[in-house]
Amino acid sequence: MNTKRLTDYLGRNGLKSTCYAVLQHLMDKAEDAGYNKERSSYTASGEELDRQRRYVWEEGRRPLISILVPVYKPKDEYFRQMLRSVRAQTYGNYELILGYGGGISENTNAALSEARGDYIALLDQDDVIEPDALFRVAEEINKGARLIYTDEDKYDTASGRYLRPFRKKGFDMELLLSNNYICHFLVIDRKLVLEVGGFKSEYDGAQDHDLIIRCAERLDRSSIAHVDRILYHWRIHEESTAGDPSAKDYAHIAGKRAIEDHLKRCGIEGRVTETAHRGFYRVEYGGEVDINAYEMYLEPDISPEKDRSISEMAAYLEANKDVGAIGGRVADRMGRIISSGYTEDTEGHLIPLYQGMNRNLSGGFHMASLRQEVSAVSRHCVMLRKETMDCMDTDTGRMCRRIRERGYRIVIDPELVFIRR
Repeated sequence: MNTKRLTDYLGRNGLKSTCYAVLQHLMDKAEDAGYNKERSSYTASGEELDRQRRYVWEEGRRPLISILVPVYKPKDEYFRQMLRSVRAQTYGNYELILGYGGGISENTNAALSEARGDYIALLDQDDVIEPDALFRVAEEINKGARLIYTDEDKYDTASGRYLRPFRKKGFDMELLLSNNYICHFLVIDRKLVLEVGGFKSEYDGAQDHDLIIRCAERLDRSSIAHVDRILYHWRIHEESTAGDPSAKDYAHIAGKRAIEDHLKRCGIEGRVTETAHRGFYRVEYGGEVDINAYEMYLEPDISPEKDRSISEMAAYLEANKDVGAIGGRVADRMGRIISSGYTEDTEGHLIPLYQGMNRNLSGGFHMASLRQEVSAVSRHCVMLRKETMDCMDTDTGRMCRRIRERGYRIVIDPELVFIRR
């Protein structure tokens, strides 16, 4: 954390929060050291790349992908590296289109207007992609995906090191309303992009976040694919927001507005605020709430840290009809997390998230601090809607599987803290 970021965070959040932010940063740096050494094990081998180059695609299953690059005073060295990464692709049915002369949305729209591809891919002028990026994307297109995103990391130009591997989760609209976790590498059906109106300059700085939200509003989950591979390298240099998220306040304002406008389009009453972390948001839901439509299950030795926590859970369920259960974060008196949601492995076993971590830490990429979808929440601290009350069970996994089988989502809200005595 550089001095500028530290000072900015301290001024907005105070000394205690800043101390925990510094601790989180040091933990992230320790993980970076191991990743940089082992990064080669995460990339495609030469044999695999050769296989991809020789691969013969079936008739009609080789989509043209238009790579759009908005250009503004690029540094020659970085620009050439971007171009070389495109030329190195093992999948050859693509076109590269540069847009320049205006703002970022204007430039991207200019490139979009020239695109002939079935899909568009977004690439920044100073970033690079792995040689198998388009090949992996084309595979997902042939499975029916209309919006595809991959994992990413950062490349520090000053040190020559790869940092911050971001291994993302599957599509989660709740998480998307907290932060543009999808980000890079992003590929979308061109017809869909045109249907939603392309890129909008009033969201410059958060134009991709806004576009993803508008596209996701029209898509079924089955048509959104996550490629679980790091295929995009986001360059950190003196002018990039990758190195200093506080560098472009206008981008954070635009991101907030993109979420607010989504709520308006969906007819949902809510207030959007920025969290302690730049570029991360929280929706506070309002409107009239029929508390009798919900049931709070809380163990006798667990109590909310703030009185409003239970009413906030009810307001959330009132606004999100497709959510069958919402859980709060449970911590002990020492501040250690006991329960903050669960994910499920391939055999159906529940894996606790962030268990034992200090509740004041935000986790990698601040994911631990954000409201998001999970496989399960603890039966000891959960609110159910009337339609799922009969799913309540002495077994957390069984309860949540029943809820999901009825087509409902399950959400954890780590901002709503409950203390076990």
